[in-house]
Amino acid sequence: MAPKRKPGDGATPLDDTTESSSEFAKPVYLVAAREDDPAAYSVLKVDAVAGGDERPRVHTVAGLPRAEPGMSFVAAHSKHGSWIVGVGGGLRAGTIIFDPRTLKTFQGPRLGYPKHKPVLISHGGEVYAISGCPRVVRPIDCQPWFESLSFNKGVPSKDSGLWVSWSHLPPPPFFPCFLDPYEFRNPPEISVSSYAVVGSYILLSPQPELVVGTYAFHMVNKTWEKIHDKNLTFVGQAVPLGGSLFAACPIANNSITASASASVFYMSIKVPSSTPVAAVGTPSLSIQEFKVVASEDKIPRPLFCPLGKDSFCFIRLGSSCRRKSRKALQRLRVSLTALSIENTEAIMTHCQYQDAKAKDLLAAVQVKEQSHTCKSKGLSGMSVVAAFSI
Repeated sequence: MAPKRKPGDGATPLDDTTESSSEFAKPVYLVAAREDDPAAYSVLKVDAVAGGDERPRVHTVAGLPRAEPGMSFVAAHSKHGSWIVGVGGGLRAGTIIFDPRTLKTFQGPRLGYPKHKPVLISHGGEVYAISGCPRVVRPIDCQPWFESLSFNKGVPSKDSGLWVSWSHLPPPPFFPCFLDPYEFRNPPEISVSSYAVVGSYILLSPQPELVVGTYAFHMVNKTWEKIHDKNLTFVGQAVPLGGSLFAACPIANNSITASASASVFYMSIKVPSSTPVAAVGTPSLSIQEFKVVASEDKIPRPLFCPLGKDSFCFIRLGSSCRRKSRKALQRLRVSLTALSIENTEAIMTHCQYQDAKAKDLLAAVQVKEQSHTCKSKGLSGMSVVAAFSI
C-alpha cells in the first residue's frame, strides 16, 4: 500500500472500514459535493486493490478551492499527465485543475461565456465544454456555446507558467443559432441529453422529446454533420469500453427518461470513400444495444466509470447510521459494482454480420460482477457528481 500523504485543503483524516472487496486495478476518484454547500467539492479516492488481504479504503485527498455550484468535471489526459478538471458554475465560471499525483490544484482560464453544468468531453489532450442548456438571453449559457482547452503543452494555468485560453468552436446545428424576431422572444428549450466520443467524432443528441437526430463534430476538421435521423437511445454519457463498445443508461421503454439499468452499445461511424467524380460522402452512425441483465433495477442514475477494456463500474453514494448507545455515528457509504463483459467476441460478431446464424449467437451480455462497499467516518451528506479511474 502506498504511504499516506498529507491531505489537501478541506481534507480530514478518516477512519475507514470495508464490508467486502473486489479487484480494481486502478484507484477510482470521486468528485462529491456537500448537500448543505453545493460549492464545496471534495475529491475522494477509493484505493486500488491488488488482491490478497489488502482492503480498499475511501478517503478524502483534497478539497477544491474557488469552486462554484453547477460545475461539471472530467478527466483530462496528455503526455504530461492526468488531471481532474472542473469547469463552469455561475457568472464567475472558471476552470479548476487538480493533479491527483501531486495533490496540487491550479486555477485555469475562464470560459468565453459562463456555462452552468456544461457537458464536458476529454479526448486527444483537449477538454471540450458544451452548454448543456444553450440560451440566447443573458446572463448565462449564451454564445459561445462550444469551447475547447488544450492540455497538450501541460497544465493551462498561470500557476504553472503556461497560459492557454479557451478556444471558440462552432455550435451544434440544433442549437438556437439562427432565430427570427418571434423565436428570439420565445426561444426554444434545448438541452443536451446524450453524448459520446466515437473515433474522431463527438456525438450529441438533445432531449428525447426533441427528435432532431444525432449530430457529430469532427475534432480534426472542426465541422458538424448529421449522422443519424434518430436521437441517441441512451441518457447521459456513453463511457468507452474499448473498440466500438460503450456502456450507458438506455432510455426506458415508452419513456423519455433513463431506465434503472445499464446497456452495452455498439457504435461505429462509416465514412463513404471518395471517388474521382464525387467528394467524400456524409458519414453515418451504426448503433446497436445489448441489455446487461445483471444491472437491472440497480442503477438509480447514469453515473458510470470505465475501468479499462470491456469493464466499467457504477457508483452509488449514501450515508449509513450506526447506533452506539445514545449517539448515532454518521458514515459515508460508497458502493462500487464492477461489470466485466465476458462475451465480447460474440457481441462483435453479432454486430459485424447480420445473417440469422450470427443473430442466434447472442442472447444477452454476459458479465462478471464484483462489488465492494467502503464506509468512512466524517463525510455524510454528500453526493457524487463525477467518477474517474486514473
